[in-house]
Amino acid sequence: MKETGFEDCTMAEDGPNDNPTNELEDSLQNSPIAKCQIPGLEYVLFVKGSGPHSIDYGVAPGAPPKEVIVSRKCAEAVLRGAQVFVPGVMACSAHVEKGDAVAVSVAIEQHGPDGGWAIGMTRGTVLQGLQTDPYYSERYGLYIGQGITKMSRAGIFRVSEGIAVDMNNRVFKLPSFHDVLEGEIFLQNLPSIVAAHALDPQKGERILDMCAAPGGKTTAIAILMKDEGEIVAADRSHNKVLDIQKLAAEMSLTCITTYKLDALKAVRRRNESNDNVTVQSSEPLRFHEEKTFSTVQVLNPEKVRNEIVSNEKENERTYVSKADIRKSNRRMRNGPGRNQCLGGRVENSKGFDPDSFDRVLLDAPCSALGLRPRLFAGEETVGSLRNHAKYQRRMFDQAVKLVRPGGVIVYSTCTINPGENEALVRYALDTYKFLSLAQQVRF
Repeated sequence: MKETGFEDCTMAEDGPNDNPTNELEDSLQNSPIAKCQIPGLEYVLFVKGSGPHSIDYGVAPGAPPKEVIVSRKCAEAVLRGAQVFVPGVMACSAHVEKGDAVAVSVAIEQHGPDGGWAIGMTRGTVLQGLQTDPYYSERYGLYIGQGITKMSRAGIFRVSEGIAVDMNNRVFKLPSFHDVLEGEIFLQNLPSIVAAHALDPQKGERILDMCAAPGGKTTAIAILMKDEGEIVAADRSHNKVLDIQKLAAEMSLTCITTYKLDALKAVRRRNESNDNVTVQSSEPLRFHEEKTFSTVQVLNPEKVRNEIVSNEKENERTYVSKADIRKSNRRMRNGPGRNQCLGGRVENSKGFDPDSFDRVLLDAPCSALGLRPRLFAGEETVGSLRNHAKYQRRMFDQAVKLVRPGGVIVYSTCTINPGENEALVRYALDTYKFLSLAQQVRF
């Protein structure tokens, strides 16, 4: 950490565990890095930041600073100590070269004419740096720090990965752990670590992580199991499953098996086979359709021709939802981003047999109203909050069917919405009154 330039890297000394909470507070006051004093969590280190700090961006009359605008998610990561990576850059001043000092600000989503929320600029926009700039209001008062560019403007919008800006002066100062003990440490919020401990995994057990991406809880469970047993990590996104695989490989964990699977379809239907289908394309259905037509064509070409014409007519009448329209508009403004397949191989699963897991972790997708820092939450409405709760109940129903009698289910969210927390607890107690006898549920 000293090599990265982080100030005062002395670590707090271990002490008695009579009062872990007070001892932790005292440790963090004396050092920015402190060892967790809670029994069972001795492998956890706390890193303390500071802020907000005032920053001189070098603004002078007639000589505005060179600037970079990043996406909201990128800015939230920067506030947690990350660097600015290439995919997060939305706009940049002209004539920015490698090694230039730039002011970094965040673009906040705005309400669009289609009823959704989106960034009001196209990726690659040139910033003029003046108040007459049409995008001046996008960044006014939303600066998050200053950094040194690691590549030119042309390079930032030409490549797909890498560090674009090395943040050396932040509004909130936290150390960057990029390339620090890679594969040996993992950055995570404390509640995520506690969720893995609540599951209490044991060696040799079969455990399901229903919504596993990005894999922090999955790897935490594997470490607690000493990498002995089987952890099935599932997620509905092809790219996120690849992220889980990458993280498990970096941490040399071999007990994790990944699948692409919708948590709402986690229980296998009785008429479905046990075989998992391995695909490499991001559009497997199209592949199977073409294969079917090529096979039938040898037998009856005229019939296949009529079916193709019929399918084309049906496609002309296909209804396009508003959600698809908004997604298409965002892709046109911001480029393909991570919506496209990153390549690599993942296995599709048709689900699992009932009562086939010793423990199930359901870290359900939620409104994330409890995450900090959070720069934007305008997409959530009363209706969307209610929909989150409905989906979580359906996922919970799947978890109950998958855990064996006497097993354990852990349900967790990162929101403060009672409808997604206390209401689900009430639903579970009212719907599954036998759980206290057959299974344990921890919230």
